[in-house]
Amino acid sequence: MKKIILTTVLFLFPLLAQAAASKDQIKLVEYFLKTPTKNLNPDMVPDFLSVGEKNLPQRLRRGYVSKVMELYGLRKTAEGEKQGFVRTPDNSSSSCREFHVKKGLRMYSSVFSKDLVKGKSISEIVRMLRLGHFSRLSSQYLPCLQKRTQCTEQDMVCAFTLSVLSVKKGKGRRNYYFIYDKDPLGVIYSLCERPNVGGNTNFFGERPGVLCSH
Repeated sequence: MKKIILTTVLFLFPLLAQAAASKDQIKLVEYFLKTPTKNLNPDMVPDFLSVGEKNLPQRLRRGYVSKVMELYGLRKTAEGEKQGFVRTPDNSSSSCREFHVKKGLRMYSSVFSKDLVKGKSISEIVRMLRLGHFSRLSSQYLPCLQKRTQCTEQDMVCAFTLSVLSVKKGKGRRNYYFIYDKDPLGVIYSLCERPNVGGNTNFFGERPGVLCSH
């Protein structure tokens, strides 16, 4: 599993291939979709990523993009694990700034490339996220999550896998929050959702499990 994550970190890139997928590429994609991620041959990851969604038959596109999104989540999580529990987010990085998806829809994430979601509807992106093992967070618990981790919302986007879909609603906007299932922020979020689970004992003691340092 560790080797897969490291390979993903080294070789993940925007999907820019233009030619229709060959028979061998289709077989490769089918192998990736049928095989649990932990059992994948990591040496095949670069070839899988180079295929490109639009070059595949329609029947494979949804699963392909979802697997790519899962690999993106693994990459970001692996990068964070190298830093340990205390993170120093680089909030100046262009990789964690909001970008335009389509009219009225923006995304704020350091996990995905713009090319992966450009032009898609919110329902398409949400479906891709869920299939890629991203769970939706309630904005109700974000203040608690920020307090426990000492991370701002932007910190969580830059240093973790928090991804925000921002939809225009009248004169304002509505935000939808998602996080990769293996992100350590998920454990702390669950404490915010269910503060009484396990009695009065905080699993992490008096301090949160991950912190942001500035």
